[in-house]
Amino acid sequence: MLVKSEKVIYVILAMVVISWGLNIVMVKHLTESMSPLLVASVRMPLAGIVLLPFVWKMHGFYKPTARQWGLLVLIGVTSIFFHQMLLAYGVVTTTATNASLILGLNPLTTALLAAIFIGEKFTFRLAVGIVLGLSGVILVIFSKSADSTVDLSGWGDIFMFLAMLAYVVGGLLVKKITATPIPTLVVTAYSTVIGGVFLNLGTVVYLGPSSYQQIHMTGTAWIIMLLSAWGASSLGTLGWNYGIKQLGANRTAMFINGMPFASIVGGIIFLNEKIGWIHVAAFILTTLGIVIATLKTRGVFTAKGNSAGMTSKL
Repeated sequence: MLVKSEKVIYVILAMVVISWGLNIVMVKHLTESMSPLLVASVRMPLAGIVLLPFVWKMHGFYKPTARQWGLLVLIGVTSIFFHQMLLAYGVVTTTATNASLILGLNPLTTALLAAIFIGEKFTFRLAVGIVLGLSGVILVIFSKSADSTVDLSGWGDIFMFLAMLAYVVGGLLVKKITATPIPTLVVTAYSTVIGGVFLNLGTVVYLGPSSYQQIHMTGTAWIIMLLSAWGASSLGTLGWNYGIKQLGANRTAMFINGMPFASIVGGIIFLNEKIGWIHVAAFILTTLGIVIATLKTRGVFTAKGNSAGMTSKL
C-alpha cells in the first residue's frame, strides 16, 4: 500500500532518524562486549532475514534482472558492508557527539554528489536548508562541555567520515535502482542480506571462525541487538529507501540533520547526560533547515522517484 501523503513520508523519515540516532548509543553499548565487526555481522543478517517473509508475501520470490542484481550488490557493499563495519569501529574510537556530527554531513555530501552524478537540482532553498541544518549539527559538538572544540580526534573520526560517505554512495544507488520497477521492500531486504553475507565473510577472514564463540550476550544485550537490527536497520532502512524514492536523494538526506540531536537525547536518557540551551538551539536550527528545504510554496508534491507521477496536497 503506497503512502500518498507527503506529510506521512516526513513523519516516517523523522522516526527513521530518531531510531538511527539512538542506534549509535545501542551499537556503542554492544561493542563494549564483543568485536565491532562481529556486532555488525550479527546485526545485519538479523535485519535482512526479518524482511524476507514480507517480500515473499507481497511479491513472491522476486527475481531481479541482471542489472538490478548488480546494483543490489553495490548497495549491499556500500551502504551495508562498508557503512556498518566502519560505523561499528568508529563509535568505539570516537565520541558519540563526533560520530553524530560527521554522519550529519550526509545532506551536504548527498546534495553535491546527486547534483554531479544523477542530475538532481541544487536549489537556493536547499542550500539555505543545508547551511542551517549543518549549523545545528556543528552546535551539537559543543554539547558535552562549554570548552569543547570542533576537532577530529583521530582514526575514529576518519572511520565515521568514510561510513557516512559509503552510505551516501549507497543512497544514490538506491535512487538509481528504485527508478526501475523493483519494489523498495525488495531493494531493502536483498541488499541488507547481501551486505550481511559480506560482513560475515569479512569476519571469517579477518577474525577467524572461532570468533563467533565470543557471542555471549545477556538477555538485555539481545534485546538491544534486536532493537538495533529490526528497528533501526530493517524498518529504518526500509523507510529511508522509500523516502529516497518519493522525495529524491537531496530532500531525504536533509532529515539526517536530526540524528545528532536524537543521539544526544539518547545519551541523556541512557547515560545520564545533561541537556543545555545549546541542544535546544541545535534542534531549532535543524528543524528550520528541514522545513526550508522541504516545504513547498503551494504545497503540491510530485514524487520525483515515482514513475506514476503520484501527487497530493499538503
